[in-house]
Amino acid sequence: MTITRRDFLNGTALTIAAGLAPVQLLHAQQARTGATYPPALTGLRGNHPGTYTLAHSLAREGAKYPVVLAHEAFDLVVVGGGLSGLAAAWFYRRRFGANRRILILDNHDDFGGHAKRNEFTVRGQRLVTYGGSAEMPASAASDAAVRELLAGIGLDATRPPGTAPADPYAALGMGRAVFFDAEHFGRDQWVAGDPFGELIDARSGQQAGGPDAAALSRFLDSTPLPAADRAALARLAAGTTDYLPALSGAERAAALRAMRYASFLRDKAGIGLAGQRFLRSRSNDAYALDADGISVADAIAIGLPAGANMPAPAGNPRLGKSPASRLWFPDGNASLARLLVQSLIPGVASIARPADVVSATFDYSRLDRDGQPVRLRLNSTAIAVEPDGNITRVTYGFSGNLHRVEARHVVLAGYNMMIPYLLPSLPAQQKEVLHNEAKAPLVYTKVALDHWQAFAALRTRRIHAPAMAYTDLWLEPPAGRQPSDPAVLHMLYVPTVPDSGMPARDRFRAGRALLLGTPFDTLERDIRAQLDRMLGHKGFASKDVIRGITVNRWAHGYSYMPDSLAGENVAPDVAWPGLPGVGNISIANSDNAGSPSLAAAVGQGKGAVERLLA
Repeated sequence: MTITRRDFLNGTALTIAAGLAPVQLLHAQQARTGATYPPALTGLRGNHPGTYTLAHSLAREGAKYPVVLAHEAFDLVVVGGGLSGLAAAWFYRRRFGANRRILILDNHDDFGGHAKRNEFTVRGQRLVTYGGSAEMPASAASDAAVRELLAGIGLDATRPPGTAPADPYAALGMGRAVFFDAEHFGRDQWVAGDPFGELIDARSGQQAGGPDAAALSRFLDSTPLPAADRAALARLAAGTTDYLPALSGAERAAALRAMRYASFLRDKAGIGLAGQRFLRSRSNDAYALDADGISVADAIAIGLPAGANMPAPAGNPRLGKSPASRLWFPDGNASLARLLVQSLIPGVASIARPADVVSATFDYSRLDRDGQPVRLRLNSTAIAVEPDGNITRVTYGFSGNLHRVEARHVVLAGYNMMIPYLLPSLPAQQKEVLHNEAKAPLVYTKVALDHWQAFAALRTRRIHAPAMAYTDLWLEPPAGRQPSDPAVLHMLYVPTVPDSGMPARDRFRAGRALLLGTPFDTLERDIRAQLDRMLGHKGFASKDVIRGITVNRWAHGYSYMPDSLAGENVAPDVAWPGLPGVGNISIANSDNAGSPSLAAAVGQGKGAVERLLA
C-alpha cells in the first residue's frame, strides 16, 4: 500500500464524478440523512463517500451551477463545522451577542471536522475512540485563545478532565515490539521491545530514561538486520558520535534544516538500506512523511537520534500530534467539538460537567431546527460565496438540491485549497497562495476486537512494522482488565512515496490520489491480511476476532506545515500563509496557520472573528 513515482505521474484513479451534469453531481453527493447516529457507523469514514463530490466538481471539472434564490438570512455563516469553524461560532457569539443567528455548514455527516468520534458495541459493551484529531498539544496551556475557549466550556487548559483509567496492559508486562517483514528484511520476524521507540519517548520527555546499551544490543542482535547496520544503529542511538564535525553554530543549524533525515542516515551515519528501512517510518505519525520527507531538524524535534552536538529535542509547536502531546478524552478532540456544539445548541445534549461529555447522548435531530439561534447543517457542501456590499450570499448543495442563504458575515473554515473556487472574487495574490495548498493524507483505522489474547501472549500492546502498510498499531484502553475483554486496536497508515526526493506537496497529492482511488473492500482485505500475518502464530484469526472496522480515511488530513527542505523557513510562531480574507468574509481553519494542531484551529477561529467588521 505504498505508492511509487510512476503511480503519481500516471495519475491514480480518483473517485470523482467526471463527466456528470451538475444536477447529476448534486444527486451523486449521496448525503446521509435521517435518524442515523454517525459515530456508530463503520466502514469508510473520515472523508466518506459524498463529502467531496461537489468540491471535486468545482476544482477538477470546473462545473457550473445555476443561481437559486436565497430563502434564509443569518448574521454569520460558517463554512466548515470542524474545530476552527465551531470555535469561530463560539467566539462570534462572545463578541457580537448570544442572540445572533448563526448557520454552520459542513460537508460531512458528522460535525467536528477531523475531530471525529468512532463507537463500537461488542458483546453489549460500548467502545469509544477517536477517528482523527486526538490530542492536546503541549503548547495549548500557554495559548490565549485556547485558554479562553476551554475556560468558556468548563475546562482547565493546564490539566485534562477526570482521571486516567487503570492500565491493565502495564500490569501484564505488555510493552513494545517490532515486526520485520520478509519482503524488506529477508524474513518475517517478531522482536520483543523497541529501544528506538523508547528513545524517542525519553528524548521528548514522555518517559524517564531510555534504553541501556545492553538492552539495545540484545534487541539489535535479535533483528534480521545486517551486522554493519546493527553496529551503525548502535552508534547512532548512543549519541556520542558527531556526524557533522566540520559544522557548528549557524552553519550546522542551516544544514539540519536543509538535509533529509534519510540522506543523513545513509551518508553521515553510514546506515545501509535495511537499517534505513527500519527507521524510515518513525516520523509518519507526527508529519505524515517518512524519513525521506523530513529534515534532520524535524527528526530531532520528535526525538529521533542524530548523534552528538545536536540541538536538544525542543518539540515543534506546529505539530498536532507529537510525543509530547496528550490524549484528554477517549474520543480525542471529538469531545471538545461536542462541548462546543452543546454550548452553541444547548438542546442537543445534557451535560452536567465536561467530563460527562464522553458518555452523553447527542440528539442529531436537534442540530438544525427552526427558531434556534445557532443551526448546524450537515451533509451541506458550499459551492459559492458571493459578496454583494454588506451582504454575502452562500450557495450550497444538500440532499440533491441547491440552496442559498444570505449573511452579514462569513467565516471560511474549511480547506484553504477550496477557497479560490468558492470565492472567485478573492484578490489574485491570495488565490495564488491558496491554490498551492496541499494537506497530508493518512488513515486511522479502528478495529474492534472481541478479545486481545494474542497481544497478551506476545506481551505487547504496541507494534511497529517499519515497512508494512500499517506501520504503527496499538491497543487502546479495553472494556475490562482481562485479555478476554473487548478492545479497540488503532492502526496508522500513511501513503508515502519512499526515496523519491519529491517535495512534500507532491507527496501529499500523490497519497491523496491513492486513498481516493482505493475502495473499502481493498482496505479491509489488507487490514485483515496484515493482522493475520503478524498475529496468526499466537492464535489470532481476523474472521473470529474482529467485530468491526472503521477506516477513517483523511485524503485531506494534516494541514501543510512550512517545509524547510523547500526553503520555507518560517518561525514557529508565525501564521502561514495567514491570509485574512476580504471584506466581511474572513478565513479561519488550521491550514491558515500552517499547523494541524488544535491550538492553530482555535486561534484561527478567534482571529477570523476579530477581523470581521462590526
